[in-house]
Amino acid sequence: MDSQRNTYLISRALKNFVAASILTAATAQLASTLDAIVLAQFVSQEAMSALSLVVPVTTFISCLGLLMSFGANALAAKAIGRHDLKRASVIFSTAVWSILSIGLFFSLLICAGVPVIMDVMTDEPALRTLPAEYLRVYSLGAWLEMLSYALCLFVATDGHPRLVTLAVSVGALVNVVVDVLAVAVFGWGIQGIAAGTLAQYAVNVLILSRYFRRPACSYRLIWPRGRWWQLWANMKDGAPVTISNILMSVSILLIGNICYDALGERGFFFWSVCLQMLLISAVFINGVMEALFAIGGIMLGEHDLKGLNLLARCCLTGISMPVALLIAVMWIPDVVGILFGVENPEEMACLNHALRVYSPYLLCFALTLILVAVYQVLERKVLSIVTVVSQLALVVAAARLFACHAPGYVWYAFPLTGGFFLGCQLLYTYTYSRKHGCRVSGLTLIPYSEGGHTLDSSVRYSTEDVTVALRRIERFLLDQGIDKSVVFSVMLCCEELMVNIVQHSTGHIVSHTFDVHVFVKDGMVQIAVKDGGRPFDPIARGKAAKLKLVDDDIPDLGVSIAANIVSDISYKYMYGQNMVLIKV
Repeated sequence: MDSQRNTYLISRALKNFVAASILTAATAQLASTLDAIVLAQFVSQEAMSALSLVVPVTTFISCLGLLMSFGANALAAKAIGRHDLKRASVIFSTAVWSILSIGLFFSLLICAGVPVIMDVMTDEPALRTLPAEYLRVYSLGAWLEMLSYALCLFVATDGHPRLVTLAVSVGALVNVVVDVLAVAVFGWGIQGIAAGTLAQYAVNVLILSRYFRRPACSYRLIWPRGRWWQLWANMKDGAPVTISNILMSVSILLIGNICYDALGERGFFFWSVCLQMLLISAVFINGVMEALFAIGGIMLGEHDLKGLNLLARCCLTGISMPVALLIAVMWIPDVVGILFGVENPEEMACLNHALRVYSPYLLCFALTLILVAVYQVLERKVLSIVTVVSQLALVVAAARLFACHAPGYVWYAFPLTGGFFLGCQLLYTYTYSRKHGCRVSGLTLIPYSEGGHTLDSSVRYSTEDVTVALRRIERFLLDQGIDKSVVFSVMLCCEELMVNIVQHSTGHIVSHTFDVHVFVKDGMVQIAVKDGGRPFDPIARGKAAKLKLVDDDIPDLGVSIAANIVSDISYKYMYGQNMVLIKV
């Protein structure tokens, strides 16, 4: 038996979630990038650049959805971690109804205000026409984007990220087909791209809506009645992400204007290509961040700080590899330029230089945002907002400084400020940890304790290791002053569950370990048992065995005892794991 937790199950959950989430985001971003490529190939480079101008508006729409759904999703994850499904349903329902009402209102408001929006976006009349045409179509169904994103979050957090991948993949395919037909065949231009985008979101919503009718779904759509105060709680938890996305859209707009002032139309086009690379990196960043919020929120609900710390470190390591690969692609001569229709050799050389100088910023940006996600999981909202605001303000200020005094070196502003800010961020967390007696991680600020006492073990799939683990748990509970009768009931339940895991697990899984997390505070005992075997609900099986116990049911006798010996015991299969939570 491993006396300390290892990362096997955490890495398995992270890979299970992130692989599907990244594939989902990659598919969605690929559809977006193909929008730009279709315009560059069939219309003009100016039409492709017009998509960069509408990014702040589409980001604003996304931010409204984030405000009402991202924080709600994090709260729902914690409720699922506590196995409080009634609370999870209230949070989910409030998010959905608020998006349907507020989202529709803002969609109509943007549709009516397109001329005013374009006046704010740019002072150049020549740059306004194409973005305005896009927004007139897109704004009519902008609420669909908000609802689609919310449903993706809730379904993935409930342990079905692959269903989200399927829905988004089908939607992206529809988007591409509509794009090609609308632009290349019917000649609708940039309006056809907007129509394809709305078709994608509509398909996502239709597919995901079916999930909420399944019995295994943790949410039920209800009318909140007197619980509309939950909307404020949802928005408060979603505020840091929303503010960061709003500031991101503002910084994109400002940097675009800075590049235009410094290098003219060619500089603006180069920035549009760099922006596409940033959006591609955001695919991986968002996938890992969503995993942090979902899996990390559940771990917080289980009081599993050790697991959260291991998860955060896995995320920081995991995000570095795909972003580094993207940077390597940006260094390959002409590859990116060819995709975006660059044919002039001189222009290609200048674009290659801009991409290579800009590329290191992507890694600094990614690591900073993953750390910000950890801060938000820990509900350090002020620190999250300050970090994001400071980083974006520094980048914009540096870009403006270079544009004014050395326009040809404007691309150097990004890696210099990104590396400087990440260094300052790590220096702050290290200093904070030392100041507080190293009671929190010097890298992530995750506390090592929340006032209670914990016991973490990774147990091998053998009877001998189970016996050793049970002895450690019993000794731990007695040392915390838990009543002997309670300890007896808990230990009997744990023994039946753990022996059942060993007996029923097969295949390569038995060469690894399953996790047992025990948390004790103020006389309350909470035990989480997780294994990576095939789906098996010991609670349902045990209660069924109690109803009808005959000779053939003897193998279920143990889980019958476990399912009925403690009143608060629950089961969930999520992220490729069986999760049983016991509360006494």
